[in-house]
Amino acid sequence: MSARAALRLATASDHERVDAAFSQYDLSSREGYRRFLLRQASAHLPVERALDAGVAIDDWPERRRADAIRADLADLGCAEIAEAPFDGFSTQAEMLGGAYVLEGSRLGGQLLRKQVSDGLPTRFLAKGSSEAWRALLTVLETKLTSPEEIAEAVKGARAVFACFEAAARREVEKS
Repeated sequence: MSARAALRLATASDHERVDAAFSQYDLSSREGYRRFLLRQASAHLPVERALDAGVAIDDWPERRRADAIRADLADLGCAEIAEAPFDGFSTQAEMLGGAYVLEGSRLGGQLLRKQVSDGLPTRFLAKGSSEAWRALLTVLETKLTSPEEIAEAVKGARAVFACFEAAARREVEKS
């Protein structure tokens, strides 16, 4: 089984829970979209910082989206972001699993962008391409060659999904 297929299969329920948690936000309203971005940033920023600490992907600096989400939130009047706790990654394979989740969210972001009302900032959702996704999949297949490495990547991916789910659920609890 390919690394991509193994990651997709092993994290399918994690992915579904995160999608369900974030589907509660009305992206067509300014307030709903602002809350969505705050919760996304709450998880995205610490995960991205953890990926910054390693060299799992050569073109990682070009893939970063922290500046985009901060700029979108600033345009919406948000200066402070309460970050979710994230313990980071222990191995390069875990980092690749984490990158798999963040990069996959780019594709979803392009779909979500269509729900956002005109005039609202969408730099965060717009940043990314299917070419970047395909390039990441090539990296995964090249660097995750053993069952142990794939298991570590799954661990990293699940940790990222858990961080995003916790961020979204924290919003629900505060509502």
